[in-house]
Amino acid sequence: MPTEAANGTTRAPLVVRIGLVLAAGVGIWALMTWLTANLYDGQLSIPVRLANAALISGLAIPMVMLARRYLDRRAWSGIGLGVSARAWRPFLIGVVAFLVPSALGLGIALGAGWLSLQAHVPVAHILAWAVLLVVLVFFFEALPEELIFRGYLQRNLTTVMAPWLAAIAQAVLFTVFGTALWVASEGWGVLAERGIMFLAMAVVLGLLRIQTGSVWTPVGFHLAFQVVAQTVLSQRVGTDNEPGLMIAAIISAFVLGTTVVSLLHRTEANWSRPEPE
Repeated sequence: MPTEAANGTTRAPLVVRIGLVLAAGVGIWALMTWLTANLYDGQLSIPVRLANAALISGLAIPMVMLARRYLDRRAWSGIGLGVSARAWRPFLIGVVAFLVPSALGLGIALGAGWLSLQAHVPVAHILAWAVLLVVLVFFFEALPEELIFRGYLQRNLTTVMAPWLAAIAQAVLFTVFGTALWVASEGWGVLAERGIMFLAMAVVLGLLRIQTGSVWTPVGFHLAFQVVAQTVLSQRVGTDNEPGLMIAAIISAFVLGTTVVSLLHRTEANWSRPEPE
C-alpha cells in the first residue's frame, strides 16, 4: 500500500520504489557496457576504465539522491552515507576489517609453505597499479554499489523488517543484479559461480552496515577487497596455488571481517527491530 511521507503526502509503495531504483541501476550498468562495446570497441584500457568509473558514479549517485528525495521523500542522512570528518572512522574500520584477516591469512599460508607468490613485473609497477585500483574501484564499484544496495535498498527494507533480514533481502537483490549482468556478458556458464560469490559477499557487507550504522564501512571493506583481489589475482603476480591464495587472502577476510568490526566498533547494533523513518 502507499505510505504517508513526513510532510503528509502519499509516496509509492516500497516494492515500487525498490523496483524503480533496481531498474535504474541495471540501466546505468547496461549503458556502460554498451558504450564500452560500441564506443571503445570493447577495449578496457586505463582511460576507458576511468571513463567507466566516472560514468557509473556520475549517474548512480544522482539517481539515488533523486530517489531519496522524490520517491522516499526522506532526508539523505537516513541513507547512512554522510559526508563529514566522522565518515573516515567507519570507512577505515571497513578497510581494516578486510586487510587484517587477509594479511594474516596470507602471511600464515606463505610462512607454512602452502603457497608461493612470484612478481612477474617490478614491485614498483605492482604498487602503482594498486594505487590506481583504489581510484578505479572506489568510483566504479565500491561507492555506487554500496550506496544503492547497502544504502538505499537496505535502509528501505529495514523500515519494514528486522535489520538482519533486510541484510539478507538486499543480498538476494544484489545477487540477482550482479549475476544477471555477468550472464548477459559471459553466458549461463557463470551463473552458479557468480551467484554464490555475490550472495556471500553481499550478506557480509550488509552485516557490516548494521554493525556500524554506516554505509562507509562496507564501502571501505569492498574497496580493500577488490584492490587486493585484483592485485594478487592478476597477471602481475603468479602463484603455485590459486585456490589456496583465494582462501588465505580473500575468503579469510569475509569469514573474519564482522569479528574485526565488532572489536573496533563497540556500540551495540540493532539486529531485530525494524527502523521506520
